[in-house]
Amino acid sequence: MPGVNRRIPAGLVSAVVVLLIWQVVGSVGPLAGDSFATASEAIVALIGLFADSQFWVAVFETLQMAVIGFALSMVIAVPLGLLIGLSRFTYRSTKFTFDFFKVIPPIVLIPIAILVIGPSIAMGIALAVFANVFAVAIQTAYGIRDTDPTLLETMRCYRMNAFQQIRYARLPSAAAQIAVATRLAATASLIVAVVAGLVGGAPGLGRLAALYQSAGTADRTYAVVLTLGILGLVTSRLIVRLQRRAVFWSGR
Repeated sequence: MPGVNRRIPAGLVSAVVVLLIWQVVGSVGPLAGDSFATASEAIVALIGLFADSQFWVAVFETLQMAVIGFALSMVIAVPLGLLIGLSRFTYRSTKFTFDFFKVIPPIVLIPIAILVIGPSIAMGIALAVFANVFAVAIQTAYGIRDTDPTLLETMRCYRMNAFQQIRYARLPSAAAQIAVATRLAATASLIVAVVAGLVGGAPGLGRLAALYQSAGTADRTYAVVLTLGILGLVTSRLIVRLQRRAVFWSGR
């Protein structure tokens, strides 16, 4: 019908192309063999996992670590970044420290976390918080510091107090920076939750993938990888939709 957009989404086209390449490489390419599952084998295995209660428990445990870790990160980091950003001295004196800690990969802390907390959901949550809190806090502080000085001076001329300046100027100005940090933190939380299980033995999809890999079931191992990709995609799209509604003035 005229006026109806019949175009195929670009994302669907690229996904099909990747699956076809994966299928060919796994079938006749140099990686063909029992240790490398084709795309069709992974998809069939994933469908089979839908009837496995252990799989759904692992999905829930991974999401539990990611969601709780993400929520705690935001609750800690945003107010902390606000306090840091309000003071020029505090911002300058803490920026180096925060920049230092935010580039440390959480995976290097897994041996310490295992000794202190143990291979548990709590360990995954703690690692997710560590992965996010420094980056989100310094991003929030940067947004607070980036508030238009002319706007702040105008508000002072109208005798608006510090709380009003924060509410009506600084936070709206920092919202775009916080939105970017939120999107990155959500993805990082999911990645850390998986790595905590894959390397540290915490419950969830990471540990399940490691068990399938050690058992030699390549199709189920890749099925878990597909699941993680789907979860990451859904998480990213959800955060973007929420940001468009909450921070509509940023144009992001």
